[in-house]
Amino acid sequence: MKFYLTNVSPNLPPWATLTSQTPNLVELEINDNHPDFQSLLNGLASEIQPGIVGVKSADLCEALVDRCGSVGSVPFKETSILV
Repeated sequence: MKFYLTNVSPNLPPWATLTSQTPNLVELEINDNHPDFQSLLNGLASEIQPGIVGVKSADLCEALVDRCGSVGSVPFKETSILV
């Protein structure tokens, strides 16, 4: 999974790797199979529809920004990721 930020933390979690950087954009590769990332997903998971457990994209993005860096104001459509 790719994640794009405007600024990156100097202390990235073990599941995030810096793949490219320009003055305005940083690209991270997220290893979504890493146990620590799976633990993050499990901590964010909730029942998004009756009988369906998943993670809201807004919650995941907020968690990634908290751990990896900062991002400018970017509009997004509310979606969910099934886990």
